[in-house]
Amino acid sequence: MPWNGTNGFLYNEQSVINNAPPSSGVYSIFRENHWIYIGESGNIRDRLLEHIRRQENQCIVRSMPTHFAYELVAVNRVARQDALILELSPSCNQRLG
Repeated sequence: MPWNGTNGFLYNEQSVINNAPPSSGVYSIFRENHWIYIGESGNIRDRLLEHIRRQENQCIVRSMPTHFAYELVAVNRVARQDALILELSPSCNQRLG
């Protein structure tokens, strides 16, 4: 199933605070026409803020993301994340399958 979430918001701290929910789901970090990273979290807002503030994933940093998006997923979010990674092949996720 293709991406079924929001279209995208600017990838910066204030935009995440304003637009990302403190809810369970999957999120994508990307720039125009390039999927960079797909993740999952019980709190999308907090996890995206960790990515921005800590910059621990150097692959994401080097890829210079411009946007993020999310899908609310209450159950089976890891399975949804894995399905999106297989389908969209983001450059900074480990390959599955």
